[in-house]
Amino acid sequence: MGIRHWHDAWRRLVGRGTYPPEFAFLLLAPFRRMILSPRELVARLHLSETSSVLELGPGPGFFTVCVARSIPKGHLCLVDLQQEMLQKVRRRLFRVSLGNVSFLQADATALPFAPSAFDVAFMVSVLGEVAHPGACVESIYRLLRPGGVLSVTELPGDPDAMAESELVAMVCAEGFEHFESFPVRGGFTANFRKPHSQE
Repeated sequence: MGIRHWHDAWRRLVGRGTYPPEFAFLLLAPFRRMILSPRELVARLHLSETSSVLELGPGPGFFTVCVARSIPKGHLCLVDLQQEMLQKVRRRLFRVSLGNVSFLQADATALPFAPSAFDVAFMVSVLGEVAHPGACVESIYRLLRPGGVLSVTELPGDPDAMAESELVAMVCAEGFEHFESFPVRGGFTANFRKPHSQE
């Protein structure tokens, strides 16, 4: 890879937009556990051992392994716009022998799943990177079962991070109900539920 390539990757790292896979190793840094550990996130997702879960933008899988282990009779589907990121998280999961995971390269604004396919959908420092976040939330609404949970976490240092008030207003405008939030050092986790009825 040439100097120009790395210059472009660095510009993406410090600017807005999708996270460059060239710097994916930074997303696995141990210090991230001091901000939000995988176990802390799992505790916020309302998972059961049989849950069907969608993770959007998993990167190299910092949270993925813990989520997959938490649903031994369920299934985790990873969706990322970048094939390079899916390759990285696939290798990570292979090393720990987790087989209840599938991988799909897709645009988050047009998710190709059947209605009510998932119990839980979550994303960490991802929604602000999506070109049309409202369309992404609308797509997730369709594929969650009634009563299903959407969990959105924003972490410090992300130039695309959304403010909690902005996020809650946008997600609720798509039909979700905001039912709880949790603090993160310099960020937050906001959880939403798809209503059981449309009354």
